[in-house]
Amino acid sequence: GLAAERAILDATLKILREGGYSALTIDRVAATARSSKTTIYRRWKSKEHLVLAVFSQFPMAEPVAGPSLEADLIAMFGQFAKIMDNSPLRGVLPKLVADCVNDPQLSSALIQVNERRRAPIRQVLNHAIARGELPKDADIELAIDVIQGAISIRLYFLLDQLREQWVRGLVKMLLLGMGATPAPASKKRSGSTKSSPRRR
Repeated sequence: GLAAERAILDATLKILREGGYSALTIDRVAATARSSKTTIYRRWKSKEHLVLAVFSQFPMAEPVAGPSLEADLIAMFGQFAKIMDNSPLRGVLPKLVADCVNDPQLSSALIQVNERRRAPIRQVLNHAIARGELPKDADIELAIDVIQGAISIRLYFLLDQLREQWVRGLVKMLLLGMGATPAPASKKRSGSTKSSPRRR
């Protein structure tokens, strides 16, 4: 039932936080969740599928369509900041990334997770192309790499937050590097965003 599933996912997250992926076994998950291996395998085929399930239960950023690409990106960074501030995954991801080096199956699972998190950014950038703010040949995937890389360094290496001044500087650099121009007035869409990056 739902209670058993919740206990299994909570146990998986607990083990990942404490010992990383190398410590994650179905036996240990079953013992921690006070469940059975049969129950786990009935729902998830492998421990990689358990990892995917754990990540899937946490919120992702939603694409926005505000008045400009600059506003949209700043709003998305605000979502990233809020999500990571409240997510236990912040303590899990670095360990999983390290384990990926020697585990192709885990690497494949995390690629799936990451692709879902790239999709909202891709949608925002493609929308900017459609409304004339970015060149049609803009390298969207490279821009997403830069965004995700900058966030990872900020959160996991510098152990800092996505502060507003830093976010605005990064967004301006991205816009300049991608050759962004203001959208034609006729194509601008009004709107506002609820999330904003953390202020100093």
